[in-house]
Amino acid sequence: MNIFDYLFGNKTNEVDKESQPLSDESRKVLEYTDPVEQYVVESVADLKKKGIPIETKELEAEAIYLAAFLYMKNDCKIDFKIDYFSIGLLDRISDKNYEVADRVFYYMNRYYPEIYGESEMHYGIQGYKMNIQMAPNYESYIKNYFIRTHKISSAKEFLLFSSPRNCLWKDSIKSIDSLTQRNVYYKLDNTKFELMIPPYNPLVCGRILSKTSISIKCQSNDGKRTFIFKYKKTIAPENLIEIDMYRNDKGDMVSYHKN
Repeated sequence: MNIFDYLFGNKTNEVDKESQPLSDESRKVLEYTDPVEQYVVESVADLKKKGIPIETKELEAEAIYLAAFLYMKNDCKIDFKIDYFSIGLLDRISDKNYEVADRVFYYMNRYYPEIYGESEMHYGIQGYKMNIQMAPNYESYIKNYFIRTHKISSAKEFLLFSSPRNCLWKDSIKSIDSLTQRNVYYKLDNTKFELMIPPYNPLVCGRILSKTSISIKCQSNDGKRTFIFKYKKTIAPENLIEIDMYRNDKGDMVSYHKN
């Protein structure tokens, strides 16, 4: 070995090593010492990419669902993938650990202190845990959020019915006529259906009861909801003009209309 190599190291080899280009994934690993920080940064970046305004309300929802997903991500009830994260990132973060998931809120506050302050942070830390522990079928709300907000690949499986008007009916009498925009996401096959109506109705799954030439009748697995899809002339997505949702547990019906 050359004495100068011994004393000072082989500069040529060091230069060669330093000159090797790093992959994007390697750079990200080096940039973030905590994978939860990278998780938050990449998810908010995807919000921006989707054209969603970065304000307090949006970050509150984002943080709560990010934390809830982290905690539940390997649960058998989570039947979807979030496809916009760097490869391997989610595998580096442990699940079923509230202390790990709590860090989502600290990083949200660190990056956006002006619009996501300490009060939002403390509220979120309490809120997502309460949702996981108390909200039945909460995994459906999580899936609903990522499909409609981040447009994850699962969203490609759903058809969209945009309704500029919805009405509430009781005993066949219309009690409310609302010009409120509602987006109904639905999926139908020969025997089953899935449906979501954000922001208040999570994923509803069930079976198809009957069909005519211009309608499809469905019922949720728990029997609480019956849906009738009404079409103009023939059954085709472009011909769907109305969806009626019978709330069997409440004895009323909500209709979603094209006009």
